[in-house]
Amino acid sequence: AVVSTQSGHYAGVVETMAEGILSLKNQSGDRFDPSINYFLDRFYTSRIAIRVLISNHLVLFGPEMETPGHCGIVDPSLDVRDIVDEAASTARYLCGQHYGDCPPVQITTFDPKTGNQSVDNEIVYIASHLHHMVFELTKNALRASVESPVAGTDHPVNIMIVTGKKDVSIKISDRGGGIPMRLHDHLFDYHYSTAPEPDLDSRVPPLAGFGYGLPLSRLYARYLNGNIRLMSVEGYGTDAVIYLQKISEDAGEVLPLFNKTSQAKYQIGTMVQDWNVAGSSTNKPIWS
Repeated sequence: AVVSTQSGHYAGVVETMAEGILSLKNQSGDRFDPSINYFLDRFYTSRIAIRVLISNHLVLFGPEMETPGHCGIVDPSLDVRDIVDEAASTARYLCGQHYGDCPPVQITTFDPKTGNQSVDNEIVYIASHLHHMVFELTKNALRASVESPVAGTDHPVNIMIVTGKKDVSIKISDRGGGIPMRLHDHLFDYHYSTAPEPDLDSRVPPLAGFGYGLPLSRLYARYLNGNIRLMSVEGYGTDAVIYLQKISEDAGEVLPLFNKTSQAKYQIGTMVQDWNVAGSSTNKPIWS
């Protein structure tokens, strides 16, 4: 009972922290300390790990019923296609609620061995983590498509699931107009979002704007030794790829260490620009 109560008590931590970061961003402007991203990555990774322990305990020893065939919250034969279908449907529903319309989502699988659709998309994984990642990336793709003057609701969002020997990759592609290269390095910053800042007093949950969707999704992927990468072409669209470990032995828990190296990351110093951009007032290359 105590574990269950504590778990529910801290359920709103992410939203509360997001509001705090938005407030800090409004106060700091462009002088946002980069060590904040480093701290939040480690803070939220630790939180993910703690919640995995709590959820497993509640399923194994608490009142919650364990799903047959599962080991706590871990599904040893998780069908990736099923989770992608569920997450995409949820994202389309939310998109429709906000915009009144929504592009279609086309989901396909690919087997590198045969060149045909894959029939084996099972891995050992936590369903809620995968759902979160696919939902966030699909939601972003749908929003970009709807707001694009070119794509609108005519161009579908395409999701490709590829099962390789080492990786299971999920590529989510849209025609939402893409993102300029100068912004690529900010896409996983907690204080950055391509959407307008949400109205915190509104009764309707915001579709985007906190800047937390991408960085948190990447942490979920990295927690079990995976990753998320983005490739965007301005004027066309964006590809977001979720990489998961196919072999369960490779999907080890990745946790932050606290030592002299991590402590040095928080030392505030004045960074001197060591590149020059001709004709620029900032002298800062777009890739730096």
